[in-house]
Order: sequence, then structure tokens, then C-alpha cells
Amino acid sequence: MNKKTKLIIAAVVLLIAVVGGVYGFRQLNQDKNDKAIEVIIMVDDKKVFDETVDTNAGTLADLLKEMKEDKDIKLNYENSEYGMYITGMGKDKLYKEDKAKNKFWTFTSDTNKQCTEADFCPGADDLKIANEDTFVFTLVSFAQ
Repeated sequence: MNKKTKLIIAAVVLLIAVVGGVYGFRQLNQDKNDKAIEVIIMVDDKKVFDETVDTNAGTLADLLKEMKEDKDIKLNYENSEYGMYITGMGKDKLYKEDKAKNKFWTFTSDTNKQCTEADFCPGADDLKIANEDTFVFTLVSFAQ
């Protein structure tokens, strides 16, 4: 190899090292809570919880699990064949579903792209969240 080829190879290696270093630095120092998601919990037509949560969660299920772990909310759920199935929610008190009274948890969003494009929200495990999304969880009584 001649001197010119060696210089070109050295320049390319140096460029790759610099780009890799900058990328790694940004990844280490990026804001881990890059989304602000509003979560509202409604029981008997009353808000029992309404807060905006900063998160880096990718799905609604991940956000809810994170909020439970951080003790922002109380949450009971089961893993069903369709994903996360919410059986209880609340802030200071856990409000549970009541199958005998046909009371179940539902959630909606007027801001999430997946929910608005489909006219319904998919399961929490499949629902991708984005900055400034709002989700309303409601304990609903269905007619018997």
C-alpha cells in the first residue's frame, strides 16, 4: 500500500470513530423521559387520577407497568391471550372490575394516532404511545 491509501484508510477509521463516539455520547446523555403522557382514571363519572407522566415507554402497557412500579397508580392486570387485561386501577384506592355487575375497565384516546385512525384503541400491549398522548381509563357499567 502506498502512503496515499494509508492516509485515506486512516481518515475513514478516524471518521468512523468520531461518528461512533458522538452517537454513543448522545445515547448515554439523551433525556430518558422523552414523552409526556396524560393519564386520566374515571370512576362513577369522577376523576380519581389526572396527571401527566414523563416516560420513555414504548407501549401503553409498558407505561402502566412503569407507573405501577413507581407507585404513581394502583394497577391489577392479567396477561390474557390478547395481552394486558386491566382488572383494577386507582390512585389511593384500587377500583376493581365487577363481573357480576357487568363493570369493566375500558380506555380511550382522542390524541393517539393508532386509536384515532382505527376509531378504537388496540390492546395496551400493541398500542404505541407518542409525546402528548392522552388516555382515559373508565370503569364502565355495561347494560345486562
